[in-house]
Amino acid sequence: MKHGSFLIEGIKRFREVGTLVESTKFVGKAMAEEIKGSKTVVEFGAGTGPVTKEILKYLPEDGRLISFEINENLCKYLRLIEDPRLKVVCDDVRNINEYCDEYQCIVSGLPLAVFEEQQRQQIFDIIRKADIYVQLQYTPLLRKRFRKHFSDVRVKYVPVNIPPAFIYVCNHQDNGKN
Repeated sequence: MKHGSFLIEGIKRFREVGTLVESTKFVGKAMAEEIKGSKTVVEFGAGTGPVTKEILKYLPEDGRLISFEINENLCKYLRLIEDPRLKVVCDDVRNINEYCDEYQCIVSGLPLAVFEEQQRQQIFDIIRKADIYVQLQYTPLLRKRFRKHFSDVRVKYVPVNIPPAFIYVCNHQDNGKN
């Protein structure tokens, strides 16, 4: 049922969802292992929660995960995840300041490659404030863009996903914000 719902939402709202298939647990693990003990993690574009569930495995017991999903139909699945550290927000990530003012890590499944430039720039204005930023993409073409905002950018390739995924792991090496 969940997979069919994701496919339907992907077809109806591709520019919002960015894919027709949910991320695999392999993508979720590759992303979640990068939170590096962050106490406050924000997730952008949580979908039905495969990455969310992996983040919760790596999140400290006293940690907090705020998962944003703009699609109300997909938020219904996120709300089924029972973990007191999880807060599900059904809103645009550009409204992040209404829900939290401090975070160490952002994990994102937003389809940045299909966003208009103005939308993408608004997201970059938010993400550059994080110490750690982890982004799922299906193209290696945004690496230069990430380097403008972060001093250290690594790319992990996860072939066990449809389509295969590129995970950008971005950090401020000097702990300063650009």
